[in-house]
Amino acid sequence: MGGRLHDDADGDACITSLVDRLLAGVDTLAAELTGQLLDRDRPFPKDTAPDREELHGATLDNLRAVLRALRGELPVVLDAPRRAGRAKARQGIPLESLLQVYRLTGRFIWERLLDLALDEGRSDVLLRKASEVWTVIDQCSSAAAESYQATVQERVGRDVAARSLMLATLLDGTAESGVGAWDLLRAMQLDLGGPFLVVLSEGAGGADPLPGVEDRLRGAGIGSGWIQQMDAQVGLLALPSDRAVTPAHGHLDAAALGRIGISRPFTSPDQAPTARRQARLAAHCIPPGTSGTHVYGASPVGLLAAASPDTAAEVTRTVLGPLLGLPAGERAALLGTLDAWFTEGGSTARAAERLHCHRNTVLYRLNRIGELTGRSTAAAGSCAELYIALHTMRLSGTGA
Repeated sequence: MGGRLHDDADGDACITSLVDRLLAGVDTLAAELTGQLLDRDRPFPKDTAPDREELHGATLDNLRAVLRALRGELPVVLDAPRRAGRAKARQGIPLESLLQVYRLTGRFIWERLLDLALDEGRSDVLLRKASEVWTVIDQCSSAAAESYQATVQERVGRDVAARSLMLATLLDGTAESGVGAWDLLRAMQLDLGGPFLVVLSEGAGGADPLPGVEDRLRGAGIGSGWIQQMDAQVGLLALPSDRAVTPAHGHLDAAALGRIGISRPFTSPDQAPTARRQARLAAHCIPPGTSGTHVYGASPVGLLAAASPDTAAEVTRTVLGPLLGLPAGERAALLGTLDAWFTEGGSTARAAERLHCHRNTVLYRLNRIGELTGRSTAAAGSCAELYIALHTMRLSGTGA
């Protein structure tokens, strides 16, 4: 036991002595390592290689930090590796390049220590301490990597916030002019040259109403930006051409888990506020509690109901009148029959097939509706009023 303690103490003293010699010439070592990194090993991509003077300063700081840690100075000061990590992230140098620099730095320090140990005939002592040497180098490398990743996350957060602000500016109509709106699109990389769509999606139970849609659209060559506004997620889609409108609708419909409204295509970003209103109205043309997509203008009756829900509710009360006061079962049977009759284009026989009942049952229920509402399905005007009232009631979520 005593012999091992003596060996450890001897090894520590040996390492300290060797490191002190390197620290004494650390300026020269930094210049040598900088030259190796830039002229021989070249871990940096050509378009991101740092300036020689800047790299020399960072290398000098890191060498001192590593050597002082190897000397046993506590606590280990990791400020230099952290600064290096932040700097490389801001310069856009890949993380792998940063880690490669630390591997090369570790190898450089180890080779210099080994040369000195061989000169003194103490290489056996150094080899016993090899794991401690590399542990310190790994600590510095990890600190640099953590700082790098934290800086990247901060930048991503700032970029996302800036992108969201630009998109909100477009959708709110607060861009200064048409030229300013195009500038915002270019900054968001959404100036693909084709038409645009605004999409408004309402989630169901807090779930993402369009999971994976951004990747799905990107795969089809369609750019998009998304923000959360009040109770809905709003997206601006940039299409490469007019031919992409139908595929865009298909991708949105395939991903929909809630009510998704889609505006008409438009060609200028200063039309985005109008398109956002269209998308919201289109979403409200879908009955609550259901999912799917609806394009603005595809259902004129639904659009009227969505645009003026109070008026739509008044129309429903006026037209359906006493029918709405019936017991739930009877009301549901009558409204379901009316819906089936409209769906089947006014065919009593086909409505009966859809409802799995006799044709006379359908006729009876239609007559009953006429008695209650004063509106006959045989009269065009009354029929239109019944259709509008039924449709707007379903969109309000109060249908049986």
